[in-house]
Amino acid sequence: MRHSVWTYPWDMHDLGPDAALAAITDAGANCVSLATSYHAGRFLQPGNPKRRSYFPEDGTVYYSVDPGRWADAEIAPKQAAIVEAEGDMLAHAVRAREAGGPAVSCWTVCLHNTRLGMAHPGHALRDAFGDPAFYGLCPSSEAARDYVAGMVAEFTTASRPDRVELESPDFLGFDHGYHHEKDGLGLLPEDMFLMGLCFCDHCLTRASAAGVDGAAARKVVADHLQAAFARALPEAQFPDFPAKGLAAFDGLPALAAYLDWRSEPVTSLIARIRDAAHPDTQVLLIDAKDSWQGGVDRAKAAAACDGLLYCAYFTPADKVRPEIEAARAALQPGATLIAGYQLFHPEVADADDLVARTGAAGPLVDGLNFYNLGLVPRARLDWMHRAIAELEGP
Repeated sequence: MRHSVWTYPWDMHDLGPDAALAAITDAGANCVSLATSYHAGRFLQPGNPKRRSYFPEDGTVYYSVDPGRWADAEIAPKQAAIVEAEGDMLAHAVRAREAGGPAVSCWTVCLHNTRLGMAHPGHALRDAFGDPAFYGLCPSSEAARDYVAGMVAEFTTASRPDRVELESPDFLGFDHGYHHEKDGLGLLPEDMFLMGLCFCDHCLTRASAAGVDGAAARKVVADHLQAAFARALPEAQFPDFPAKGLAAFDGLPALAAYLDWRSEPVTSLIARIRDAAHPDTQVLLIDAKDSWQGGVDRAKAAAACDGLLYCAYFTPADKVRPEIEAARAALQPGATLIAGYQLFHPEVADADDLVARTGAAGPLVDGLNFYNLGLVPRARLDWMHRAIAELEGP
């Protein structure tokens, strides 16, 4: 089984690259899932001895970029300044692996990128009113697809990681997260979902080519939201949502057809990334319970790559097994399934709670991933060590 720890390159640098990898292996893991492309944020880092509160550079990559490769690209990656200033941690991890160290996985944020969304607004997500969601590039955009596939091709060819973990190759929802968000309406789950649907020109063109009337679907959504905005108080129009999933909208044929089509750009992008990656590198989709809201058809998406890394971050122990069983059932025979857990408190109460959650995954998974080296106290890696030891057995 392959057990890994999600890790930021700045944490590897501040702990010392070899010391960071040793901490990971001492905790029972045999792989490091290193952020290779990442977004902005503010991180409290009790596990980092130097940067206790850190704001990473927005929308950059953490490997050595070849500028010549991107000379004609409309959208190109930006190498984070710390790669030159503090060293290429991906290159170090690969060298350590060749010397007998842990396997290397490239944790890759695909389309969640505010820097690129603002620099290329024509390729950002657009709601039913035409307003941009700058924090996400659209998976229907050919330039965005070229960017993600080219990025994965570049670092897998140069570094030959054992695995790539794809985060956000789909449609980011309206509630994904941005600075100082304001909602005085009191958006219901149905409103939040519909606000997050993309109707950019790339989506409308791609849907039309598939025989789907995206403009009609956009009008349905805009009319629903306009009515919601006019009410003094929120009033559910689709009371079976989200429990019923996309079927809650079956009474609106134009919207239902669009929602059914919406998984196509996501699935085909994942397949393109798999084709672009080095053949020796495994490609997994980072998945979760409600990923269908982002346009993920789990079975089709998993079949387009090598399997799933299913995140059960907020799932209590007594509900883990049904979720893992559903994820496994969506996979083709021989596909990989990794279960992902966070080490955050109070979401995870203590070591016993984590052990119960990981144990529930049992023989259904091919390994565990834990979040995150720098974001939790070093002492909490002991929880992970115990979880791995009990899953592996004597």
